Amino acid sequence: MWAPVAAEAPIRLHVELPGIEALFGPDVRPAFPHAGRPLNARLSTYLENLAREHRGPRPLALEFQVHARPSGPPEEEAARRDLKAYFEAERKLAELEVRVNRREGWGFFARTFPALVLALVLAGLFYVSGPTLVTGNVGTLVTALGYLVIITIVWVLLWDPVEKLLFDAYLLRARVLAFERLARATVKFVPGGP
Repeated sequence: MWAPVAAEAPIRLHVELPGIEALFGPDVRPAFPHAGRPLNARLSTYLENLAREHRGPRPLALEFQVHARPSGPPEEEAARRDLKAYFEAERKLAELEVRVNRREGWGFFARTFPALVLALVLAGLFYVSGPTLVTGNVGTLVTALGYLVIITIVWVLLWDPVEKLLFDAYLLRARVLAFERLARATVKFVPGGP
C-alpha cells in the first residue's frame, strides 16, 4: 500500500538573545535597499553561515531564545516581518552580485581573448621553429623556457575569468541560496531564563 512521504523536519537554528531588540542594529532606521530595521551585522553573518553550513533541501527554522523580558505577539510579529524583509533584500543584493560577477568574468575573458590567441599562435610557431633555431642542450633549454613563458602568459590571462566564472560564482550562489532559505524560514521566539 502506498503511504505519503512525511515532509522532512526543518533544521533548527537556535540563537540566544538578551532581548528581542538585540536582533537589530543600533540604527533602527531603514537603510537602502532595506525597507525594515537592519539586522545586527554580526547576527546576519552568523545566520548566513549557519544556513550555508546546513545546505540541502530541508527548510530552516529560526528559534530565538529571549532572556530579558518576554516579548508580546505584536513585537514578535514585527520582528518576523523585518527579518523576512531583511533576508529578501540581502537575497536581491546577492543576486545582483552574481550577475555583476558573471558580466565581469565574461567581459575580462572577451578583452583577453585576442592576447590568448596570440600567445597560442606564438606557442605553435615556437613549437615548429624553436628546435631548429638552437640545437643541442641549449636548444632544449630555450624551448623549455619559451613554453614556460607562454604557459605563464596564458595562465595569467585566464586566471581572473576562471576565478570569477567558476570559483566566485559558486560562493556567490551559495549566498543567494542561504538568504532564500533564511527568508522562508519559520521564526519562533521562546522565553529564556534571566
